[in-house]
Amino acid sequence: MSSELPDLNTQAAADEMASRTANLFTTFLLGLAVIAPLLLLVMSIMSGKFLWLTVLDLIGTYTGLLIMLRGYRDDNRALKRWGASTHAVTLLLCLVVLAILQ
Repeated sequence: MSSELPDLNTQAAADEMASRTANLFTTFLLGLAVIAPLLLLVMSIMSGKFLWLTVLDLIGTYTGLLIMLRGYRDDNRALKRWGASTHAVTLLLCLVVLAILQ
C-alpha cells in the first residue's frame, strides 16, 4: 500500500504570490493616502485658495489613517474598515467641494 502525498508546493507558491501582490497594492494605496493630502495642501498654499478646506482634509485623512493603523495593530477588522472609510470619504468630499467651488 503506497500512500502518495499531494504536491502542496505549487499551491503555496501561488498563495505567496497572491499575498505579495495584495501587500504591494495595499502599500501603494497607503502611500498614495499619505501623499495626496500633502499635495493638495501644497497646491492650496501656492494658489492661496481654499486653505481651510485642505487643512480639514489633512486632519480627516490622517485621523482615518491613524484609526486604520490602530485596527491593524489590534487586529480589529471594524477599526480597519472605519479608518479606511473615514480616509476615503474625507478625501472624496474635499475633492468634490474643491470642484464645486472652482
